[in-house]
Amino acid sequence: MNDRDSSANIQPSTRTLTISDIPDSKKQAAATSSSSIPADSKLKEKVEADEDAVIQKLQQFKQFDIVDDFSDHHFSRMGFSDGKPPKNWAKRIQEEWKMLEKNLPDTIFVRAYEARMELLRAVIIGPAGTPYHDGLFVFDCLFPTTYPSSPPMVYYYSGGLRLNPNLYDCGKVCLSLLGTWTGKQNEMWIPEKSTMLQVLVSIQALILNAKPFFNEPGYETTYVGAEGERRSMEYNDNAFILSLKTMIYTVRRPPKLD
Repeated sequence: MNDRDSSANIQPSTRTLTISDIPDSKKQAAATSSSSIPADSKLKEKVEADEDAVIQKLQQFKQFDIVDDFSDHHFSRMGFSDGKPPKNWAKRIQEEWKMLEKNLPDTIFVRAYEARMELLRAVIIGPAGTPYHDGLFVFDCLFPTTYPSSPPMVYYYSGGLRLNPNLYDCGKVCLSLLGTWTGKQNEMWIPEKSTMLQVLVSIQALILNAKPFFNEPGYETTYVGAEGERRSMEYNDNAFILSLKTMIYTVRRPPKLD
């Protein structure tokens, strides 16, 4: 007789199970499980409430905001000799604020200071497709009294790491627009026309790019073909690791943004 014939002759049991048929160990487990339902429910409610609070906080976190605390700003000890910025200068800075508030890309966050209009802080998120993808890079900026005739000063929080040819471990930012890097005339600061928005977008697009190895002067023509790509990939691997270390540094010493 095959298995099919055997199973066909099995008749279903008509015996009714009672509570006495359940082993004591199963009863205890069921009781324990039942008593834990309210606790699990409360835990779930708490987790959901915490998630909602985080989401709400993120939604309230503005891309551009004017805040009070500038105590940890790199240029906080610098200022104007007479304690007051020039009148036309202040008007221009306010115009810069409006421009930033209206036109910042989603991956750049800026904080300005009402009491210290010459100071600015930016957090730039590394672009996708680069070794800096989703990294947080912090920059402190200073509008000089000669702004916008001359470019702003920019300091990078490196954590002592050199992850890009244009970002020194001492905090120096090399960029044509800032006058700290060689470049074509149309890449330099244009008095009265260039803006802080241009500076921040240029840092993100031109410095934190997909192949930073070739940011080094002459490398694009010296290392060509397969050799150039090999060196570029090696540089990217190292830059990615340094980017992660920079994130750890930033988390341990987070910049004040409110």
